[in-house]
Amino acid sequence: MSITILALAKSFQAGRLNADEFSNAYMELWKFEGKEGLLSLDDDLLSECLSSIFCLADLYNSSPFRQGYELNEIQLKKKVSDLLGALDF
Repeated sequence: MSITILALAKSFQAGRLNADEFSNAYMELWKFEGKEGLLSLDDDLLSECLSSIFCLADLYNSSPFRQGYELNEIQLKKKVSDLLGALDF
């Protein structure tokens, strides 16, 4: 199970990381775990959740001049929290 990136997402949800720290670290860890084959060991529900969080992290933009589809920190945290809330972990 991808404990590290799940813990990272929970730390962001709990406010221990800001969106810049979270999005950069999450995307790097997700890519690493994917390359090492660790993500393929996750069950379907967790895999979908972590993949969705990766997409959200990629949509995050701290600039006030972001595109309409991009997320600010509040939106990112809300969407990540919603995804994590659907897990039974």
